[in-house]
Amino acid sequence: MSVQLYSHTKADLEKAVEIILKKATDFTLPVKKEEEQPEDLISQIEATKFLRISVPTIIDWRKNKNLPHYNFNGRYYYSKKELLEYGKNRRM
Repeated sequence: MSVQLYSHTKADLEKAVEIILKKATDFTLPVKKEEEQPEDLISQIEATKFLRISVPTIIDWRKNKNLPHYNFNGRYYYSKKELLEYGKNRRM
């Protein structure tokens, strides 16, 4: 399959390139507001370091004490915000 550009003049092609470059330089990605962005999740290992506890402890808390978590394909993730709230509620 071949493309023929013979029907266009050099000026036409230059104008098309200018238009494309102008659109490319003016293009910006839409920015979401902070509250619309999904919360960052941390891995189980990062959560143990964040809480300064062992892996068996976090597993026990997740299973027996309703520690908030997310399971993606057998891997557990935690929200720092939810971990802090959980800790505050447990102290009361």
